[in-house]
Amino acid sequence: MKVLTPIDVQACGVRTLGLDPSSYDLLSIEAIAASLRRVSGFLCPCPQRTLVQAVVEPLEEIINDKKQFSEAVEDALEAMIAYGDLLEEFEVGTIERSHRSPLIYASPPSFICRQSGAVLLVGIAPDHCSAMPERLQKRIDFRNHIRRLFPQNGQDLRKDLKQFGLAELSANLWLKQAPPSESSGNYLKRISTKLRQSSGIIDHLTILNSDKPVDHYRRRWEEVKAQSGRYVARRPQTYGNDLWCYVELNHGEAVKLLDFPVDTSGLRGCDEAWRLQLAIDAERGDPQLFRVRHESHESIVEFYSPVPLWASRHWDFIGEPITATGALFAYKFPANESVEEIEFIQRKLWLKEIL
Repeated sequence: MKVLTPIDVQACGVRTLGLDPSSYDLLSIEAIAASLRRVSGFLCPCPQRTLVQAVVEPLEEIINDKKQFSEAVEDALEAMIAYGDLLEEFEVGTIERSHRSPLIYASPPSFICRQSGAVLLVGIAPDHCSAMPERLQKRIDFRNHIRRLFPQNGQDLRKDLKQFGLAELSANLWLKQAPPSESSGNYLKRISTKLRQSSGIIDHLTILNSDKPVDHYRRRWEEVKAQSGRYVARRPQTYGNDLWCYVELNHGEAVKLLDFPVDTSGLRGCDEAWRLQLAIDAERGDPQLFRVRHESHESIVEFYSPVPLWASRHWDFIGEPITATGALFAYKFPANESVEEIEFIQRKLWLKEIL
């Protein structure tokens, strides 16, 4: 019998996930994403919290801060849903819209070709680490939640991946075209007109307090007490994840309410809620922030709040996610792309650059 050290345990776990233990540890974002792909292959369809628990609980003895690690798993799961490894869909067969619970489904193994010949790998093979043979699996480039594969010696990756059963997704279909540009004021007014009468106290309602600093997303959330005003909020339900909504409060009581997603939008509830909060902050004169660091051949853009799926997927295709220090997430872009991306950030998301 051999007694394994914590380092041995981590290395064994990383290898089991198909990663190189000399490059990643078990608590890295890449390993967390691989763990989520593994448990999703067995557990989906299920609520988000089921997947988070399935990753966190087996590692409780080797993590120092369970709350911080749980947040990292939640962030990675959100990034993977936005990327397309996982799909968030409402339960079918539920008549009452307010009682529908979003469930997470594993996307089928697929790929998106880039003009360079490289491909982005998307989706999950049930019960397996990878849908591809080991010779290709070893060549996968892992960057946070993204998996990329680069051709070698004129290799036709499209042909090879189709041969192994992966479906090709068109870039236009996968990118989820951004909504038309409009001012933050127009967007806020348009959403506000959809609020409908409500009455009474909603138990355990949490709101995103716009009075709190925009540079720390998690600290802006608080439980409702006696606040008045309009807020992006989340309200619990008996089963499934908390629902996203927009609520008008009068001394803690809901007088108007709009559940997200709006049926005609085609977006996730969180996508609509995050865009709405971007508009609220912009109209308050305290827009959400981003920072740009220019290096020799690339630009690093750091963000402090989550963004809708159509924005993050655009950056997954154009840039490369990197580990953020002091920010919620960050992307690296080629220097010749940075001007266009900064314009996209300001025009579509109403963010303000920290100079």
